[in-house]
Amino acid sequence: MKKIVLAGLLISALGYSQENSTPESSNRINTEFESIIENSNNFKEYKVVKESDLRKLKSNTEAYIKELDQRITELENSVADEREAQRPLQQQLSAANANVEQLNNEKDSVSLLGIQLNKSLYHIIVWSIVAVLAIVLIVVYMQFKRSHAVTSHAKSELSIVEAELEELRSKSIEEKQRLGRQLQDERNKLSRLKTPN
Repeated sequence: MKKIVLAGLLISALGYSQENSTPESSNRINTEFESIIENSNNFKEYKVVKESDLRKLKSNTEAYIKELDQRITELENSVADEREAQRPLQQQLSAANANVEQLNNEKDSVSLLGIQLNKSLYHIIVWSIVAVLAIVLIVVYMQFKRSHAVTSHAKSELSIVEAELEELRSKSIEEKQRLGRQLQDERNKLSRLKTPN
């Protein structure tokens, strides 16, 4: 009875391991099981199996399990090798991602006087400077216009004053000449009076 239970356990273990095994190995174990079942004798509803067949099946199963363990070890080593081979690629990928991020940052920024500024901040600064310069230009223009108006007014006033001064000068010269003539006339009269006839 113990042997039958052992055989059932081996069959279920092999059935589970068959999912991951190669078809050739699993067929070999399946063939052995089928051979043992066919070659065993019937006793009521049970099968009587030779102990030597069970030992042979056990040894073949153990060999098969060792092969599977070896294959698992090989696959684990292969996976470890693959991971080791992927490590430099992952480092290169990390470096490439860092480089892309740096390029994106440089693309989104502008250097102003050696300082990296975000493009939006740079635009704000530039447009603020333009606005301040525009305001200064408007103020200077208004002052120039006012100064020009004051200068024009002063020039017109100066020309009026100069015209009045010239008129005054000419009147003064005429007055001087008139007074000079009167003085001369009076001198002439005085000299006539002084001279006896």
